[in-house]
Amino acid sequence: MPITQRAWRDATVIHVDDVFTYRNRKDFSSAVTAFRASGGRHLIVDLHEATYMDSSALGLLALTSQQLSVEERWISLVGPQGTVKQVLEMANIDKMITVFPTEDAAAAARAA
Repeated sequence: MPITQRAWRDATVIHVDDVFTYRNRKDFSSAVTAFRASGGRHLIVDLHEATYMDSSALGLLALTSQQLSVEERWISLVGPQGTVKQVLEMANIDKMITVFPTEDAAAAARAA
């Protein structure tokens, strides 16, 4: 499954495997909805294994960031590489959502 979700420490991690596109946007949205319903404060989107991201995924990340900000919650991106990292930088998503190299780094930054 390209998008999975798990609890980790004081955060929820959504793991994106392979591609993040229009085709799996509903899976991502469902994972975000479950996170919001759980009352969690920090959402980590793990992009280590993501190989491609389209404009739908960029829009979902931006929208999720805005929604969580209003609710005084946080979203972090972890480990984007190659094309995915370039797409995030070109769209300036990395200016909106903090990018960390690891889940540990993301959790430590939010705990501080």
